[in-house]
Amino acid sequence: MWYPDTFFLLRGNHECRHLTDYFTFKIECRHKYTELVYDACMESFCSLPLAAVMNKQFLCIHGGLSPELQTLDDLKKIDRFREPPTHGLMCDLLWADPLEEFGQEKTNDLFVHNHVRGCSYFFSYHAACQFLERNNLLSIIRAHEAQDAGYRMYRKSKTTSFPSVMTIFSAPNYLDLYNNKAAVLKYENNIMNIRQFNCTPHPFWLPNFMDVFAWSLPFVGEKITDMLIAVLNVCSKEELAEDDDQKLLEDKPLVDDAEQRRIVIRNKIMAVGKMSRVFSVLRENSERVTELKSLSPTGKLPLGTLALGMEGLRTAITTFEDAKRSDLENERFPPTREIKEQMMKEETDNKLRTAVNEQDELMEEVADTMLE
Repeated sequence: MWYPDTFFLLRGNHECRHLTDYFTFKIECRHKYTELVYDACMESFCSLPLAAVMNKQFLCIHGGLSPELQTLDDLKKIDRFREPPTHGLMCDLLWADPLEEFGQEKTNDLFVHNHVRGCSYFFSYHAACQFLERNNLLSIIRAHEAQDAGYRMYRKSKTTSFPSVMTIFSAPNYLDLYNNKAAVLKYENNIMNIRQFNCTPHPFWLPNFMDVFAWSLPFVGEKITDMLIAVLNVCSKEELAEDDDQKLLEDKPLVDDAEQRRIVIRNKIMAVGKMSRVFSVLRENSERVTELKSLSPTGKLPLGTLALGMEGLRTAITTFEDAKRSDLENERFPPTREIKEQMMKEETDNKLRTAVNEQDELMEEVADTMLE
């Protein structure tokens, strides 16, 4: 709005209702502002252009090429004022990627199904070169993929000796996890410069604007039940046997009353064990949706939020490639939020049922020891 003649934004794959609802943008808008602000953002996203040609030399797009994109005129035929579809030209402009072995392909196919994204295509070096020659362009400038150095230059075109594709990624330390640099491309007077920069510290917050007290309750509950178990397990079998002998000498209770009392005590002990396991499940869920840096000895964030659950918390991310591999799940075209929430609910319910119903040998041993 401040620079309408010199500053232009292009639409990316996240600028849609589906992804803003699946991730956190919608929640943040509703928490900080109102639903009207969110709807206004969605309307503006649908108005963003999908592509731009810079200096009649560079095609700028978010994702990549499409088998349906032959000439630049094809871009003008797209109805962009809508939610992106799951296939077709508009989808490919937002979701496509260059092949990982770009320029050294082992296939003659120009386009290959993009299994990483779950939609769209990987495009090859030959597909890029043919498109550039057909449209008299120099290079394709795109984003969509985090880069360790903030940018990547792909194989040069044989006709121009200029990189056929350039990826520019301008988010430093992506997700507070990748520890990557960011880059911006400056093109002025036919001179191209790439400037890199690092991230700056920012305050930490819990996901979904959860307060720390609600988040910490499962941890507190688990510790309290651990304390109860420790109290119950403080005596050895020999000490309990001596106490029982003295008790029997002093006063012999009726057999039925004693047996009933043993059953009640045993049930209480086993209930403490169930509480401990239930709080453990809730605590694991809290860990899975948080990104507490203190959990990692390296100071980097754990993998808990990357759909890897507790396994992620046991592994510290040490390299950019580790972070990229761990985040593959979030790079795919996501299911609906309802499906995601249903899956998480079913997973938690199953864990809770298991925690309540499973046999606890440790607690049974404690109960047997106390009641012998």
